[in-house]
Amino acid sequence: MDLNEIKNSLNSNPNLTDDIKDCLMELISLFNSKFPDVKLTNLNERLKTLKIIRGSRFLIKNSSYYDPIDNEILINLVKIDDSIDCKHVFMRELLNMITAKDNFTGFNKDNAYEALNIGYTEILANYLVGNENESEYEDEIVATNMIAEVIGNDTLFNAYFNNDETLIMNSVC
Repeated sequence: MDLNEIKNSLNSNPNLTDDIKDCLMELISLFNSKFPDVKLTNLNERLKTLKIIRGSRFLIKNSSYYDPIDNEILINLVKIDDSIDCKHVFMRELLNMITAKDNFTGFNKDNAYEALNIGYTEILANYLVGNENESEYEDEIVATNMIAEVIGNDTLFNAYFNNDETLIMNSVC
């Protein structure tokens, strides 16, 4: 997929401000330069209707959450302060959009691998843009790194970007 197509899709979205569109495009370009073989077709379609809305602190425990069913990024403004790196948050949610399928992201089908999926998403976001502050998901990152030592980074990568949780169990068994 050509980045110009993605930019056109993003620009066609009436729900986002120009600043948000520019920020997302910068992050998408960075992602694409690091992982050029990952298909962005799903992301391209989702960008056309994406909404970013304020979510209740009772609904969102951490700073943000991507809802793949409604194609919304929910932001907990109570958590977004000086202790949260907004660029990191947007990259994390962009990764969730790239890997969104049906009602899950990455390899977290039926919430069977929720902590592992969160940890891997955080690791990728850290790799791509870093994190100026402490992560909200330190425990998940540590656990994911330990599991990656057992099953391999390539297995996690393929399971994550192909929405295939069976690759994880097949590597363990």
